[in-house]
Amino acid sequence: MNNLCKPSKLLAVLLALALLLAALPAALAEGGFKAVVAVDSMKVYAEKAPHDYIGALPRGTAVTVKAVSGSAALISLNGKTGVARAEELSPVDEAGDAADTTAQTSKPMVANRQTRIYKKASTASGYSAVQAGDAVTLLGVNGKCAKVSLNGKVGYMVYSHLSEPGAVAVETPDATPASTMNMPVVTARAARVSAKADGSGGSATLQKGEKLTLLAVKGERAMVEKGGAIGFMDLADLEKDGSGSASAVRTGNPFASGSNEHAIYAFLTGELGYNRAAAMGVMANIKYESSYQPGDVGDGGTSYGICQWHAGRKTNLMDYCAENGLDYTALDAQLKFLKYELTGRYASVHSYMKGVENTAEGAYDAGYYFCFNFEAPAARTSQSTKRGEYAKNTLFEM
Repeated sequence: MNNLCKPSKLLAVLLALALLLAALPAALAEGGFKAVVAVDSMKVYAEKAPHDYIGALPRGTAVTVKAVSGSAALISLNGKTGVARAEELSPVDEAGDAADTTAQTSKPMVANRQTRIYKKASTASGYSAVQAGDAVTLLGVNGKCAKVSLNGKVGYMVYSHLSEPGAVAVETPDATPASTMNMPVVTARAARVSAKADGSGGSATLQKGEKLTLLAVKGERAMVEKGGAIGFMDLADLEKDGSGSASAVRTGNPFASGSNEHAIYAFLTGELGYNRAAAMGVMANIKYESSYQPGDVGDGGTSYGICQWHAGRKTNLMDYCAENGLDYTALDAQLKFLKYELTGRYASVHSYMKGVENTAEGAYDAGYYFCFNFEAPAARTSQSTKRGEYAKNTLFEM
């Protein structure tokens, strides 16, 4: 069964499921009906006694329900069967659409980040890219899954990737900020925040004293974030959270706004707290591993993602994402897994990166150390030297 987590300790709920399973008909219809997982993580148990816990399926996974008895459903995926809670599945109609659990609506929304629109309510289905700021029509919501219409075509998106037009969307490619900082600020007065850097795309009004995160500055315009929504406003309407001007700190980000590089660098300096040198050391490694592409596949299919997680670590990536309701092919999910590794098994690497000097030599040290101790490729020493040089002489100097 695809994307199942590693076997773990049997849960108490297994007893109830086993009793329900015993009541299933001896002969099951071959057809059954289609359904998708409607919760973040649906636990699955073996069909046969002693009904061991197999693992979990993430939200949106499409399965065939072969039989239902009480609260138990016998499901099939890729030729393998298991037992799960029927209430955690949402039936799919003949057109492949998941049944909405809320009333249908028709509401204009915008994508608040670069994301995907799926043909069906499953991340395993085909998809098309959606750019930040693209307008869609929200047709219905089922948990974290949104049914939308984009350019006349109906599909499915992650609901949290949508915002109301006035609630601001992410920056567009033509709004490249000159610097980034991830600095806490507050509004100095009642101020207007807009969806795009030029003031277009819808707007909202923030009251004086509202706390924001200053993400970037270009000229006199600031890119800010509040509660996951990102927008643009006048720099003069912001103050540093405490004292001073919001323009007091400006740390350059050389990567193009809206690119994978920009998102990775912002995560390293913001979420992980790395300085520029340390971040460039990691960026150099990701460049050599995947050219910043989350869908990159290597080593005959045994390595995957921006860091080319190999073999067991690739499995760990997929398991972590399944357990947390994330799409392991998405960049934001892989960045969260990167943090999970660096603050867990590779905490010593994380500690070293936090202590790197913010100099060109520090960038070399970061690139070398991260390669040697985290990536550990073949020809480890020569690769570590090459990536250290790239971090120092190319990325840090940009």
